[in-house]
Amino acid sequence: MNMTTNLLCVIPFALLGCASSANAEKPITTEAADGANVFIVDANADARQILNAVPAESAMEKFQMTDANGRRIAYVAFTDTQVGGLVFVNGKLLGTVSKHDAQAFYDCRGYVTATTRHWAIDASQWADSLVKATTPTDKVKLYFSGDSTAHSIKEVNKNDTEMLMSLLSFSINPVNILKKLNAARESMREREQYKKTLQSLSAITPGDSEAQLAKTLEPEDVFFGENGLVMAYPNFAFEYYVSAGSVRLAQQPSFYRASRARPALFYAAGMNWAQCTPQGWNTALPEAAIEIKPELPLGGKSNAASL
Repeated sequence: MNMTTNLLCVIPFALLGCASSANAEKPITTEAADGANVFIVDANADARQILNAVPAESAMEKFQMTDANGRRIAYVAFTDTQVGGLVFVNGKLLGTVSKHDAQAFYDCRGYVTATTRHWAIDASQWADSLVKATTPTDKVKLYFSGDSTAHSIKEVNKNDTEMLMSLLSFSINPVNILKKLNAARESMREREQYKKTLQSLSAITPGDSEAQLAKTLEPEDVFFGENGLVMAYPNFAFEYYVSAGSVRLAQQPSFYRASRARPALFYAAGMNWAQCTPQGWNTALPEAAIEIKPELPLGGKSNAASL
């Protein structure tokens, strides 16, 4: 059992990997009766620390950007809380986004990326409408059940663990056992390099130079757009929009890769795709398409609501 647990932590899934850094600052955290994490985020919380602290299995997406007015916008959308997402402006909590709007915002930008051009080209307009759709608050409580879904960053990036999972399916053939154990040891040796690269990529923020990003790691995939390009690192669940030699947006997961390899991630029944614009996205998804679970007290088996 210990061997399985250790192997599962070889490859980090997103910003935090299997565990967060001991030195990373977090929101106020408590534990519910069922062992789930409960985060309390207040007006003094730092946006970057919150984005790093959200478990990969509970995050649908994360991004940081600087808009046309110079505001630093940070956003994280959730898969298993009653709150759809959190919006931060200039590093501080602005408020919450509903489950409906978080899903519509995700689906519409994925659709646009898959069918016309990468949403990051118009990121400032998308961010402006997101800020307008935000309900202001100075404190929010988030219940993270620990359950993963198809939309979780962890699941979108799951291909990185396929080889690792195969190591757990040991054959009774001694030769195969030896081969797989050797592969496991090789994976362990590569773990530190992967972790260092992941940490270096996660340190890249809007305003950093394209040269700095390329020096950290050459892109695994590239989209050439109008007056800019997307440098994608799907094996690390990152992508960056670069324009005029600077990083304008840092995002998880890679919408460019997902829009080509798994466009069904952005499908929603009854969606009015024509409304998927920076101005109309929050009217594209029928309200009935999103199931809102009832609010339960702390320690319940469902989601906590904002305070």
